[in-house]
Amino acid sequence: MFVSPRVFKSFAVVLVLFVPLLSVVFAQEDEDGETDSSSSFLLTNYNALREEGQGFYLREGSKLYEKPDSIKTSMDGLYWWCDFEFSSDDAETTNYGYVGRVVKYFLSSNLEDIVAQGAQQFPSKKRAYLVSAVMVPTLGIFEGQWHDTRDDWVYRYWDDGSSTLPILGWEGHDEGDTSPNADTSAFSGSGTLTKITAESAAKLLGMDVADMTPATCSTEYAAAWNATHVPDPIDTSVTALEESVAQLRADNKELMSRMAVMEGILTANGSGDGGDPTSTASIPSMAWYEHATMGSVVKSIMTVAVIIGLFATDFI
Repeated sequence: MFVSPRVFKSFAVVLVLFVPLLSVVFAQEDEDGETDSSSSFLLTNYNALREEGQGFYLREGSKLYEKPDSIKTSMDGLYWWCDFEFSSDDAETTNYGYVGRVVKYFLSSNLEDIVAQGAQQFPSKKRAYLVSAVMVPTLGIFEGQWHDTRDDWVYRYWDDGSSTLPILGWEGHDEGDTSPNADTSAFSGSGTLTKITAESAAKLLGMDVADMTPATCSTEYAAAWNATHVPDPIDTSVTALEESVAQLRADNKELMSRMAVMEGILTANGSGDGGDPTSTASIPSMAWYEHATMGSVVKSIMTVAVIIGLFATDFI
């Protein structure tokens, strides 16, 4: 079969124009497929938190405190996340984010090590934290943070769906903080958070895996929060003192009011009996007046004694 050179040339031109278009289409399909796949991977940890209502992370890293002679210390701990509230209940949303609570457990002798380098002293090896994160579509990552509920340090983390997340943290100077080691507790830190299973977390904490539930996490958080938010005894004493002083003022005001009333009664009785304060008409009134006055005076004296006792207790 004879093919005209002109036809052959036209067919070649069509191929030259059409093949690049096919490449663009296929490339676009591949790109869309890769985008869907990467988006699905990005939501791995987020979806797990939504479905399970909790998460367990093992932290590893180091911190350096502000004292000139301090040395870098290792920082480990187990983090139990729960009590989540998500930005949207719609599974199709693009507004991915959450807030929640965290129970942090110090492991081994780590707490004693960091206190020796300048960290603040803690009443318990179990701490109550708060956590939040939001997906940044333009970066293709979740940016998150957690912080203490009784101090002002912050740690950040970046979640791309992997099981290990990089972290970065710091604390500046606590001006006015009167807690022990407050003048040496500024730090910088870095490390990782690694997602672990409930079984691994239970083993590290010495707990029954059946108890590793969101409800137990909430209970643990409440216990940790209460342990680190004990009322200051000095503040409590001052508050009690202020209340006692206020009550004393009220009692004295009442006493002055009664005295004014009794003076009016005595004056009226004295005028009706020739001004004789020993008349029988004034005797019951005098008796009542003396009883009321003595009762208020005794009460006031007892209040003053209580106030003195509070001051003495604070300064012993």
